[in-house]
Amino acid sequence: MIWKKTIYDSLTSCATLCNEFATECSNCDNIEDCYRSIFLNLDCADMCRNLAILYVRGSENARLLAQACIEVCEKCAQEVEQFNSERAQQVYAMCKQTICSCVSIIDMGSQTELDAKNPTVTPASLFYGIDLRETLYN
Repeated sequence: MIWKKTIYDSLTSCATLCNEFATECSNCDNIEDCYRSIFLNLDCADMCRNLAILYVRGSENARLLAQACIEVCEKCAQEVEQFNSERAQQVYAMCKQTICSCVSIIDMGSQTELDAKNPTVTPASLFYGIDLRETLYN
């Protein structure tokens, strides 16, 4: 898997923003109305943070977590749409951007599988040519 900084930045930014939004919601007066949003934002933050770690590490399990992360980011984005604040709009946009990053991670994984099934093979004639030169030299 080829590591891209933009994907990592998207994941960590989403984790930070969702965590901050959950904290803001937990400090509001009508916290009972915000429970679902708080929990979804905390879930989203944790998923994105963990995926960023697996992605940087180059773990083969990053693809599996990316699929789950897409679902959580979609739920989180849908939930924050009900709020009329600038911060909620930021969370919505960040979750949508992160979904695109997760799709890229999944696509990279499938490309890696194709490369493993069809490895670049060095032609035997190259090695034969090397051996032949040594034989001619000696």
